[in-house]
Amino acid sequence: IMNIDCDKFTDKGSDWKQGFVYPQDEFYTDANTKYYKCYNAPEGILKFAKENFSNSIVNMMKQPPGNFIPYHTDGFFIFKERFGDDKPIYRYQIFLEDWQPGHYFEVEGKSWAGWKKGDVCVLQQERHVSGNAGGTYKYTSQITGTLK
Repeated sequence: IMNIDCDKFTDKGSDWKQGFVYPQDEFYTDANTKYYKCYNAPEGILKFAKENFSNSIVNMMKQPPGNFIPYHTDGFFIFKERFGDDKPIYRYQIFLEDWQPGHYFEVEGKSWAGWKKGDVCVLQQERHVSGNAGGTYKYTSQITGTLK
């Protein structure tokens, strides 16, 4: 498992914006798909993105307890709008804290648990899901971009 330095992570001082997952259905609504996002990240992640990606967008997400992002495949819409899609696009999902009970991430039917701070899951077109049935926020960072 790849690991990126994110020792200086804090959620203080970031401009967190609330969002909800769409599309919604009878099971997933604003009541259980809330998240917070900001376009900031620990210095080690920003450095990794600069060294390894030709173009990238870096953000952080915090998922409150009791909220879920149902199975989906990333469309990379914001990245494609800004940079085009003439090269393969990757999403590096980076866990900003050690795994906590109730924090959940699954890729193509394989669940992840027990991750360590800085562990990375590399995604392209894989279906994945994220959930927080724990008692603390779940923090991740994403690097979306084209590799050098």
